[in-house]
Amino acid sequence: MKKTALLLGLLACLSTIGVFAQKKVKKTAEKSTVIAEPVKPNPFIFSIASDTVYKDEFIRQLNKNRKEKNTPSEAELKEYLELYVNFKLKVKEAVAMQLDTNPNFISELAGYRKQLATPYLTDKKVSEALMLEAYERMKTEVNASHILINVAPNASPADTLEAFNKISDIRKRALKGEMFDSLAFNYSDDPSAKKNVGNLGWFTAFQMVYPFENRAYNTPMGEVSLPFRTQFGYHILRVNDKRPARGEVKVQHIMVRTGYGSSQEVLSSAKEKIDAADSALKRGEPFEAVVEKYSQDDGSKGNKGIMNWMPSLSGYPDEFKNVSFSLKKDEVSKPFATDYGWHIVKYIDYRPLGEYKENQELIKGKVTKDSRSEGSKAAVIVRVKKENNYKEFPANLKEISTKLDSSFLKGTWKYDSTKMSDKPLFSIGNKVYGQKEFAVYLAANQQPREKENAYMVAKTQFTDWANEKCLAYEESILENKYPEFKNIMQEYHDGILLFDLTDRKVWSKALSDTTGLEQFYQPLKGNYMWKERLVYDTYSCKDAKTKETAVKMFNSGKSEDEVFKKINKKMMGSISAKETKAEQSDAIASKLWNSKGVVDIAEPDAYKFYLVKGVIPAEAKTLKEAKGLVTSDYQEYLMKEWVKELRAKYPVTLNQPALDDLIK
Repeated sequence: MKKTALLLGLLACLSTIGVFAQKKVKKTAEKSTVIAEPVKPNPFIFSIASDTVYKDEFIRQLNKNRKEKNTPSEAELKEYLELYVNFKLKVKEAVAMQLDTNPNFISELAGYRKQLATPYLTDKKVSEALMLEAYERMKTEVNASHILINVAPNASPADTLEAFNKISDIRKRALKGEMFDSLAFNYSDDPSAKKNVGNLGWFTAFQMVYPFENRAYNTPMGEVSLPFRTQFGYHILRVNDKRPARGEVKVQHIMVRTGYGSSQEVLSSAKEKIDAADSALKRGEPFEAVVEKYSQDDGSKGNKGIMNWMPSLSGYPDEFKNVSFSLKKDEVSKPFATDYGWHIVKYIDYRPLGEYKENQELIKGKVTKDSRSEGSKAAVIVRVKKENNYKEFPANLKEISTKLDSSFLKGTWKYDSTKMSDKPLFSIGNKVYGQKEFAVYLAANQQPREKENAYMVAKTQFTDWANEKCLAYEESILENKYPEFKNIMQEYHDGILLFDLTDRKVWSKALSDTTGLEQFYQPLKGNYMWKERLVYDTYSCKDAKTKETAVKMFNSGKSEDEVFKKINKKMMGSISAKETKAEQSDAIASKLWNSKGVVDIAEPDAYKFYLVKGVIPAEAKTLKEAKGLVTSDYQEYLMKEWVKELRAKYPVTLNQPALDDLIK
């Protein structure tokens, strides 16, 4: 079993974010004063040496394990108290052994913390809005053409203006009536424009960079957009068409291959074969039979020609998709050609896009990975900066850019700390970040940018760096801001320690300590008993004739050696035997229990018979036979002994009055 799965099991009672108490306030009608309600008492429930567990923690963990939210019974309370005290004893021992200083533990806990912190570092409202926007766009497919003028993200103002003016002039020409396709062919910096004259085909949400997607969905059909910028440069686009999302279709497929650029002879031969397949279908031959006889599609032929679900915007040729999506239930297409060959398809099934809830998790994953997620992150950064008095020092940023010589744009700049002061660049909360730390960041993240402007690059990278630091600052104070986050981090901390130490003291020890296992088993082997067992041999023969011969020989009193010597003389392995000892609950043993000698139980296509030897009395299982049960019991024994040691080592003090109050 993987460690993660076991850890989650250990945390079953500890891993859900608990409800945390909030201080309530009220405003009196007569006076404009805020009065805090009295803080509820939080007495200790038990202590282990110097460690104390208070009522809030104990109740929080208790309630996670109870389906009913009524007052716990005395029995429930005592049972959980015992479990929780034992849990805390083990954690205390792990800390005393300094397992929490182990690099592997620190790394593992940091990984969990990163995952748990993610929801706190995104804006839920913004994320939900982006998900809903994406779903609405997924309902529509867009066909658009574009023209691109390259300009680097951090180009100088002069280069940026030049690119903008160029794309603006091209747009003016398009608006005056020049063919968009010709303009794309002649002027677009997109290399594919020489083949597709700027036409990008059909697409939907998540298939283009987010700024491009935005403009495509917000530009009316037939119109040319205003210039807009992506990381590739400046674009204009024309929306050629829009249509409702086509969902997915499943078809059955017959294909005769040709391949792009095939000779006329190959094309003619393929056409003859597909026409023969078409004629067979028209004569009423089953589609599956025609697939078997004619189809050369290796991917679907083994499945009677049935293909996987085909999304509308998958990579199949447009001709293939258009025919497939045009069919009605059980309809079969006429033969048609693509660059890959000749095809006939039969409609099998169709499924639409589906409701938002059905697609929610898929969309969530895509939004998280897509550039649009920056919107959610940006909202958090704005909030974090406002809450923590973020302040920049622009003059100091400009000063550092003067240290960036021409080597910086070549990606070879060397940071010399002796030539760099450490004036502050920004502050947030109680943290101040200076020039030297940013210089290290610049050196580590530089790359050749010879067409860009050093100051603009530094300014952009400063924004990225500062935003990263702001999110890191927010992440560092999550325990202080959110009690529920602090609680769950403590639970993961304790759970990982508990796993590591329990594995060392109990689980792995029980598996590796063969001497201890044997010593545990010997005085208790009477607990691991076989009931009465039937002893019988199962004889397997190669065919019915061999079986008949063997049965006759056994019934005539021949020994197993004599039977095997004769039957296996011509072909070794014609008959084989296996002895079995089984209790009456066994399926075969139950049928043979009251039989003797040779027994033939009719089994279709199985040339077997049985020789019943008799019943042996109940006896103890060997350690090997009972190893699974013995190991489990040994682990339980080790656990109990370990808890005894811990209780002797660390004094446990209960607050009985506080416990009594819990069940009143």
